[in-house]
Amino acid sequence: MSAELHRDAVVADTHNDLLMAVTARPPRQWASFFRERWLPQLHEGGVNVQVLPVFIDDQYRPEGALRQTLRMIECAHTLAEGNADAVRLCLDGAQIDQALGEDRIALVLALESAPGLDASVELLPTLHR
Repeated sequence: MSAELHRDAVVADTHNDLLMAVTARPPRQWASFFRERWLPQLHEGGVNVQVLPVFIDDQYRPEGALRQTLRMIECAHTLAEGNADAVRLCLDGAQIDQALGEDRIALVLALESAPGLDASVELLPTLHR
């Protein structure tokens, strides 16, 4: 019964360290490392929606926080583009629904505390774009 429910439900993993692990590699390896290491785990777990926290480790704070934030966002785009047959980076609910309808995993970026912005909230629209 529970396996059937899991298979029929939309399963969302709302937090993992995927972006931190992927950005630790050279950019040219981002898409392939995701495909080889993370994608099989997501499929095995039946994950339909994966939230990708943009979390900045202390080693990047304060001076490198914005740079690392941008690297992680770029990484999300790169791994989505490099695995477009399996995942889609989504900005809203309609895009999530479309990804699910196409049997792709919906990826959703989430800023976690946003130390790269500090008090500069006017930069939020820039990050969204």
